[in-house]
Amino acid sequence: MTSLTLHLAASAPAAPPLWRVLTQVGYFGALAFAGGAFLALAYLLPRPARGGAAENSLRALLVPIAAFTVIAGYAQYAGRIARSKLGYSFAESLSPGRFGAYLDLPAEKGAWISGPVMATIQLGLFVLAAALLVVLRGLRGRSMAVTAGVGFALVLLAATAPSLTSSVVGMDAAANRVLKLAHILACVIWLGGLFVLAAAGLRARRSGIDGAGAFERMWVRFSAWAMGAVIAVGVSGLWLTWVHVGSFAQFVTTPYGRYLSIKLILVAAMVGAGAYNVRVLIPAIKRARLAGDDDTVIRLALHHFPKVVAAEAVAGVGVLLIVPFLSGSARKQADGAAAGPFDWETFGIGALLVALLIAACTAAVRVGERRAVAA
Repeated sequence: MTSLTLHLAASAPAAPPLWRVLTQVGYFGALAFAGGAFLALAYLLPRPARGGAAENSLRALLVPIAAFTVIAGYAQYAGRIARSKLGYSFAESLSPGRFGAYLDLPAEKGAWISGPVMATIQLGLFVLAAALLVVLRGLRGRSMAVTAGVGFALVLLAATAPSLTSSVVGMDAAANRVLKLAHILACVIWLGGLFVLAAAGLRARRSGIDGAGAFERMWVRFSAWAMGAVIAVGVSGLWLTWVHVGSFAQFVTTPYGRYLSIKLILVAAMVGAGAYNVRVLIPAIKRARLAGDDDTVIRLALHHFPKVVAAEAVAGVGVLLIVPFLSGSARKQADGAAAGPFDWETFGIGALLVALLIAACTAAVRVGERRAVAA
């Protein structure tokens, strides 16, 4: 065996066990599904459509999402126990009898609260979010929207909780935490909206023009949320890529780089599908509605659009499946230098990038609107 082979074998991380892949995918999937359900009922469902086919289709998803949220949250909690210093297997960690030993673990240096305590708080937030999803089944009107808004904030807090166990010192640490949180929260919103609207849209295919009108307005409203999420994912993703990848060659020569390349391809496909929705499908639905062509509105809003969004959602699941394999960094695997610190020059480049992304998204929307009006 050559020295190069030995080096590659030493630098390549071991593949995560199946339980870790499934618990992480379930964890982020639960955040996305619960967040998407609350988002749809609080901010996307138009008021005239309340009580109609679109709302009923969303309501049908609440209990299954609640059950999935509790199961995934509990599995993630057991996974944290299995990854701790206690030495329990994942199967052993599923027993509530292991919780006490886990909670007795001390806080890490510089942390104001121990990781186990924060993980327990997060599990409580998952259970509370699931309870609110069930409660929403019996609410109507403004009380439903307000409760869903509270649930949406609760999900975002649950997603943020693991990052709040320690304080940050210095600009570099603060930027790293803020951008990581922005990346996670934006993914929760983006994927959550896709998952829930795709499922609800496919369920409502036979709802006729009333359902089509409601989903048209929800697609338009979600596109604004999705564009904001794309901007946040783009900026934070570029930062994280720079931190973990030192050169273009490392995308090919390191396991981290190869997995990240697959993730970037999937994200690019999702962005492309989203651009197609904003620039082609939404304007086409508007044109058909203005022309009084109900058949085309129904076909596009209830049949074609959900299929495109479902394809985006499948790519999103692929992204979640890649996440557990992104451990370490390409820089370390290639024995390269660490990334430089976050400074004001880096901040200026990031601010410019944000402005360019906002301008590009705004231009895409305006082009779509002009096409709808001109046709």
